[in-house]
Amino acid sequence: MASLRNGSPEPNGKVASYPVERFVTDFSRLITDVNRLMTDLSNVSDRQNSHRKTKRERQKPVLDDTISSLREHARSFVTSAMRFHALYERVPVPYMELDAKARILRTNTECRVLLDAVGKPVLGKALFDFVSESDAQRLREHLAICRHTDKPCALPTSIMHKGERLPIEFRIRRHAAGSQIGYVAVVLQSPHSLRSIAIRGEIRKDHATLFHQFVIELSNAQAFMSVVETIGSYCSRAFASPAGMIFVERDGQLRLVSQWRSKYVSKRYFSEERIRNGPVTLAFRKGASIFWSQTKSNSDVSRYLRRLFPGTRGRSLAFLPISTSAGQPAGVLAMVLLHEGELATDIRGDMARLGQIVSGSIIRARAYDDAMAARLAAENANQRQAEFLSVISHELRNPMTPILNWAVALSSGSLPADKQTFATEAIIRNVRALNYLIDDLFDVARISSGKLRLDLAEIRIQEVAREALTATQQMAESKKLRITTDISEGIPRFLADPRRVRQVLVNLLNNAVKFTPGGGSITLKVTKRRGAVECTVADTGKGIDSEFLPFVFDRFRQENRSPKTKAAGLGLGLSIVREIVELHGGSIKAHSRGADQGATFIVRLPLRRHRV
Repeated sequence: MASLRNGSPEPNGKVASYPVERFVTDFSRLITDVNRLMTDLSNVSDRQNSHRKTKRERQKPVLDDTISSLREHARSFVTSAMRFHALYERVPVPYMELDAKARILRTNTECRVLLDAVGKPVLGKALFDFVSESDAQRLREHLAICRHTDKPCALPTSIMHKGERLPIEFRIRRHAAGSQIGYVAVVLQSPHSLRSIAIRGEIRKDHATLFHQFVIELSNAQAFMSVVETIGSYCSRAFASPAGMIFVERDGQLRLVSQWRSKYVSKRYFSEERIRNGPVTLAFRKGASIFWSQTKSNSDVSRYLRRLFPGTRGRSLAFLPISTSAGQPAGVLAMVLLHEGELATDIRGDMARLGQIVSGSIIRARAYDDAMAARLAAENANQRQAEFLSVISHELRNPMTPILNWAVALSSGSLPADKQTFATEAIIRNVRALNYLIDDLFDVARISSGKLRLDLAEIRIQEVAREALTATQQMAESKKLRITTDISEGIPRFLADPRRVRQVLVNLLNNAVKFTPGGGSITLKVTKRRGAVECTVADTGKGIDSEFLPFVFDRFRQENRSPKTKAAGLGLGLSIVREIVELHGGSIKAHSRGADQGATFIVRLPLRRHRV
C-alpha cells in the first residue's frame, strides 16, 4: 500500500488528506534540523572561549532560527504522526504489515479483531498460523511472486476462526520492512463475513437486542407483505444471510412471496424454480427443517454449493418449514448462510425459534389480509348495491313517468282524439322499455344463480338476424340512421336458442342505434367463417375509449355515466350478451379506435350439427 489517501476528521468537521509521503517528509525535515542544531551547538562551544562577546551575539540569531525551525517541524511531525496513527487505525478494511518471513509486524483494529476476536496478541505470529493447512502452500507461492513484483497479488483463501473457516481474500504487495523486503496486506471479505461471526456472539454482542427489535417490528407489521419483508431483513442482518426466499402455499401451490439476494450469490443457481422444485418442496411435505452443508467434496450438494458461491468456500443452506397452529404446512423459508460444515447447535436453535415465530406471524398476517380483503369486498358490494339501487330507480322512473302522465291525461277525458292515439303509443312504447329492464334484471339473477338455461333448436341465423333488424328499425329511422346488411344465405342450420340469439343481436343493434348520432350508419354482417357463424355489428358512433374497452362487458359498468343522460340503461346489456354467447360455446369481442371512431362487436357461434 503506497499511500493512504483517506483523511481523519479535523476539528472543524472537514476531512484532511495525510498521505504516508508527508509523514516521511516531516520526519526527514526533523532529522535535518536536528543535525543542523547539533552542528551549530558544536561550533558555538568550540568558539566560545576564542571569540569576543560581540561575536557571540552575532551567532545567537543563527541559533535561534535553527531552534525555531526545529520546533516548527517537530510540531508538524507530531501532528502528522498522530493523524497517521488515527487514520491507520480507522481504515475500514483489515490491514497488516509483514516481514520477509510473513510474521505480523503491525495491524489495525479491524485486522486484530478478524484474526483473533478474543483479544490475544497477534504481533510476531506468522500469517501461516491463521490460514488453513490446505491454503498455507498457496500463501507461500503468492508471497514468492509478490517478492519480485510491485503489483498486488490476490489470494482467495480462508482463515481459521475458532475452529471454523471464514472465506476471505488477501491482497498482498511488496513493502520495505526496515532493511529487508516485507509485505503489506489487506483483507477483503464478503459484507456478510463478519456478520456470520457476530451471530455466534464473537464480534457483536447485541444479538439479543436485534432479536428483541425483530419481535417488536413483527408485532407492528400487520399486512402480509410487511411481515415477510421484515422477516427477510432480519435474516439478512442477524444470520448474515446473503440470499433467501420465502414461499407460501396458495391454492395448493408454493408461491414465492419475498426474496433477497446479494451479488455474491449466483443468480443462475439460486433461482426460484431450482429452489422450489427441490428442497423447498421436500421441507414443505415433510414439515421438517433441512440443512445443506459442504460436508463431502464429491457430493451433489457440495457441487451445487460451490456453484452457488463461486470463488468462496464457506456456504450452507437452511430450509425452515412454516406451519399453522394445527401443524399443517403453510410455506418454507429458504436461507443462504456463510458457514461451512455442520451448523453449530446454537445456530440451529436460533433457526428453530425463528421458524416458530415466522409461522405464527405469517399465519396471522394472512388472516389479517383475508379479513381486510373481505371487508373491502363487503364495502365494494355495499357501494355497488347503493349505486345499483340509485341507477335502477332512475331507469325505472324514465318509462314510469310518461306512462303515468299519459294515463292521467287519458283518464281525464279532456285529451283530444289525435292526442289519444299518441298517448296510447307512448304508453305502449314505455311499457316495452320497462319490460326490457325487468327482463335484464331477471336474466342477471338467473346468470348469478346459474339458472340461465338454453332452449336449443335448429335455427336459421338469417331469419333471426332479420327479426332483430325489424325490432330496431323504428328507432333507427327516427334518428335517420342508414343500416347496411350483408347476410349470407349459405349458412346452414345449427343448434342454438333462437330467442337468446335474437336477444344478443337486438341488444347489439340497440346499442349501435343509441350511441350513433343522427345521420350515421350501422352495418350488420352475418357470414360463415371456419366452422362458426360470425355476426358483426359496426357503427360510426361515439366509439369506446381505449381505457374502458377492457371493461366494456363488465356488469354495471358504463363509460362516462351522467345523471342527465336519458335512457342510459342499467349497464347490464353487454354483460348478458357475453353470458349468452359463452353459454352457446361462442365468443364476443369489441373493437374501437377511440372516441368518436365508432365501435365494432363480433360474435362467433359454433355450427352444431347435432343436439347435445
